Amino acid sequence: RPGPSAGATTAPSTVVPARPPFCADRSEGETVGSIASAELDEISGAVLSRAHPGVLWLHNDSGSRAAVYAASTSGDDLGEVSLPDLPARDWEDIAIGPGPVPGVDYLYIADIGDNQERRDTAQIHRVPEPTLGSVSMSGGETLTFTYPTGPTDAETLIVDPASGDMVIAGKALSGVTPLFGLPGDADWAAPQLADYLGEIELGSFAVLTGGDADRAIIVMRTYDEVFAWQREEARSLAETLLTPPCRIASIRESQGEAIALGEGNVFYTVSEGLNQPIQRFSPAA
Repeated sequence: RPGPSAGATTAPSTVVPARPPFCADRSEGETVGSIASAELDEISGAVLSRAHPGVLWLHNDSGSRAAVYAASTSGDDLGEVSLPDLPARDWEDIAIGPGPVPGVDYLYIADIGDNQERRDTAQIHRVPEPTLGSVSMSGGETLTFTYPTGPTDAETLIVDPASGDMVIAGKALSGVTPLFGLPGDADWAAPQLADYLGEIELGSFAVLTGGDADRAIIVMRTYDEVFAWQREEARSLAETLLTPPCRIASIRESQGEAIALGEGNVFYTVSEGLNQPIQRFSPAA
């Protein structure tokens, strides 16, 4: 893939401890339930609610209608929320973070899939986190952007829970993954050019399919592994991701693309397909 275009910025590399606490041994994933909703047959993104403890927000992959689905962490169907004002071309990941109204959590939905790398633009949609029981939610906003290196297939969106800064990780069979950034204060009413941030190397065939972050930890997954970065206070997403990660879990799923980070260094994963099991990973005792 070509390097960044003129004017694109590259974040400096920094050094972190080789074995941060989050990289300590972890338990094997345990099945805590399975997805009950028959509508969720191609889950591509997951994130834990901030307003509703124990609730996951999920969405399907390309070809599905614009909607998010609520489920308990054991898979109970808690309803569908239609988002009729948002386009849905190829939704690949979902995140939660701040937005224009202080104190309100927003869902960020990444319409960034591009298997053939032919899209001139990609999009991120943003809506306030819905209330449980809602069936439809009008409004929302869409940020349209281009990559400085040309069309890029991607499935991973990370949103800084404090600043709203966004990082998109490309999908590359080589394991050398390009990172792109959009600032939290970007003008959502005007097309944006993403910043080229640099590359991370996770090994051959380590194809990133999803990610999540809180103020201290960033996790990204492939079809069968999870990588983590320990984030120090005041370090940006980009600065953290350009340091070596640790591999913290192996996953046995048919085609896993979704990961949701919870409190206590716990995370959940789930695969595409009907009635898929939900896996919970927690630090080893």
